[in-house]
Amino acid sequence: MKVKLTAAAALLSFCLGISEISWALSLDFGGSVYSVDKSNIPLASAPKAVPVKSPSVQTVKKWTVMVFMNGKNNLEAAGLYNVNEMEKVGSTKDINVVVELGRMSGQLEGDTDLEGDWTGSRRFFIEKDSDEQKITSPMVQRTDKVDMGDYKRAVDFVNWTKKNYPAQKYMLILWDHGSGWLDPRQEAKGADKGISNDDETGNYIRTRQIGQILKESGKVDVLAFDACLMQMSEVAFEVKDKTDVIVGSEETVSGLGYPYSSFLDVLAKNPDIDAETFGGITVEVYKRFYDAMNQSFAAAGRPATGAHLSAIRSSMLGGLGTRVAEFVELAKEVNDVDALNAARFRVIRYDMIGENEDPRKYISFYGDLHNYVGLVAAALKDSPKAAALRFKAAELQDFIDKQLVIHNTTVGRDRLGRDMADSHGISIYLPPMAMVPQEALEGIFEGSYADFEFDKATKWHDFVTYLYGVKSSIAGAEK
Repeated sequence: MKVKLTAAAALLSFCLGISEISWALSLDFGGSVYSVDKSNIPLASAPKAVPVKSPSVQTVKKWTVMVFMNGKNNLEAAGLYNVNEMEKVGSTKDINVVVELGRMSGQLEGDTDLEGDWTGSRRFFIEKDSDEQKITSPMVQRTDKVDMGDYKRAVDFVNWTKKNYPAQKYMLILWDHGSGWLDPRQEAKGADKGISNDDETGNYIRTRQIGQILKESGKVDVLAFDACLMQMSEVAFEVKDKTDVIVGSEETVSGLGYPYSSFLDVLAKNPDIDAETFGGITVEVYKRFYDAMNQSFAAAGRPATGAHLSAIRSSMLGGLGTRVAEFVELAKEVNDVDALNAARFRVIRYDMIGENEDPRKYISFYGDLHNYVGLVAAALKDSPKAAALRFKAAELQDFIDKQLVIHNTTVGRDRLGRDMADSHGISIYLPPMAMVPQEALEGIFEGSYADFEFDKATKWHDFVTYLYGVKSSIAGAEK
């Protein structure tokens, strides 16, 4: 979810055009079919909490879904909405659904007095209810003062959940604003930053701290980001040995976030599914939901929105790193300036800065990895080494498609009209089209890019520095 998009505005905009969405879903993964009929998905108003109830001793279930929701920013209303969505399914004899939701008051955008305007943090054991207007799930823990931008709070939540709601498999969803691997200096007030932005404390969870969460709380089977821009090579490498499946978006995520009732419904009806299947189902349900939303938009005469979500195998990240390293070394050796410029200008880029500040995405420095190497290969002038580089690019693309990515989905076009189908599952740092000096851009980083596990495996930053030295112009973007 993106800093520029307030939850209240997103929900209001949605409600103005649509009162409900009706759709049916049938998924075929590995010969097994999982079905769910989603008729009349309501757009609920915010709910009300109930008094604290101590967790009871739990038997080991098949799945526990943990959602760490930082609503201490302009996504407060969206958090309340998403919790109420989870209650349409709730926990069952086979699955636990547990949420920590943080709230604050006084934020400039998105503040709401719904739900009694409570502040701090509340943990809920999600139970099914028939009330689409209120949260009725038991609140099992309350903390009046909390820093949801402190990664140790997420560690505490995961450890506490595993102790009180044990399961054979775990899914952890980190829910909030996200800005990929970018961790800016804290003095850069108002900047997009990391993930889980606490506007009350000014703190946020850094990219490397995402891996630390899982190091200190233990491995999870599926790690999902209900947040903008998080499906990046740099982020994935920080958690690659601590989860089996990573679910996230290369692009921004609507304030509505994941369709929680839909994928939880599939899990509740099929609790024996494995992590890869569950990750793939989460991705496909997301696509079906936003496809249906765009159809409703079209019927109302409103513009469609683009969306992306993918699930990747963590076990394949080492192989990705090897292939990326081989590609960049050969690309520097070939040194085809025209091909590198063509790819820099034509790669699909993601909306990390926003329409007001970057209307043409000239400043964005996130692009799809698969799309980028394919564009380089297509523009190369013929030579023996160029042929070898084309082979390396094709090999890398094939690895992404067939080994790394479990399921990749796109919806529609981005705000510039670019087909989201150019998004193949994982993005990466690329120099922007605008001639922003490398030292100026990287001067906003809180730490060195070389500290990331991805760079240690690939020396990607050396390649980025090389690309900055390749002369180019904005005019190339218009060709």
